[in-house]
Amino acid sequence: MNKIRNFIFLSFGLSWTIWLLIWLLGMKLGEPISQVGTVLAMWMPALAYFILRKIEPGHYPLKAGFKITFRKNWKYYLLAIWLPALLTVLGAGLYFLIFRSQFSLEFASVEDMLKAVRAEPQGVPLGLIAIFQVIAAVTYGPIINTFFALGEEIGWRGYLYPAFREKFSSLYSHLLTGLIWSLWHLPLNLQGYNFGSTYWGVPWLGLVAMFVFCFSIGVLLSFMMEKTGSLWAPALLHGAVNASAGLGILFQIPSEQSLSLRILGPTPLGLFSGLPFVIVALIILFKRKDSQL
Repeated sequence: MNKIRNFIFLSFGLSWTIWLLIWLLGMKLGEPISQVGTVLAMWMPALAYFILRKIEPGHYPLKAGFKITFRKNWKYYLLAIWLPALLTVLGAGLYFLIFRSQFSLEFASVEDMLKAVRAEPQGVPLGLIAIFQVIAAVTYGPIINTFFALGEEIGWRGYLYPAFREKFSSLYSHLLTGLIWSLWHLPLNLQGYNFGSTYWGVPWLGLVAMFVFCFSIGVLLSFMMEKTGSLWAPALLHGAVNASAGLGILFQIPSEQSLSLRILGPTPLGLFSGLPFVIVALIILFKRKDSQL
């Protein structure tokens, strides 16, 4: 367990230092410089792993390799690209069934997003821009985001989850990995990055929602790694989740109420809209013979 602790502390220390600097410099998380910092923070679990492996050669094995096994496992790579978008749409649909007054096809959220980056639609219909975003989420978006997500997958799925599996059952290992991964996001959540800061139960309910999300998606990511034997498959799925996470927001009427309900949806991190991910994760776990605590 000492090796696991060393990895966790070093991963947190490196990533949190970057986020602390962003906060101390007064930069908002949506600004370009802070986004670069966040990308660097996403690679810190990988850096922590490689540092420790350099210090103690042979004591930090990597579960999967970096070979792209597309020809043999093409169906899993396609699943990695399209499954997150499907589950995200189902979750957003569930959210809007409950909060119907927040659904709109006027795409006011798209207009707000453009204003946030000081862009103008230049006569292009907002609906067409939304369509382009949907297409991006299921085509090139996951591929681009893969290179950002790979740093996390090297650390969390490549090393940490298999290290827990040597000692615990699949379910317990996923619970531990999900808890650690969710706590790693804490500096972002405390700044309102995923859920805002006006929801009921802030910040504790946000911690619960982040744990549920990290646990459920972690099961899917490990499943992809084990099926393909490659870290590129979970990185691709991780990238696809990031690419499609905002699809539900495209159809949401922007308001203070919708922001205060972000803890529930319509992104996959919401407690309601994330249910499809939870269900798929539980199905995967129940099919395993070693899922007992």
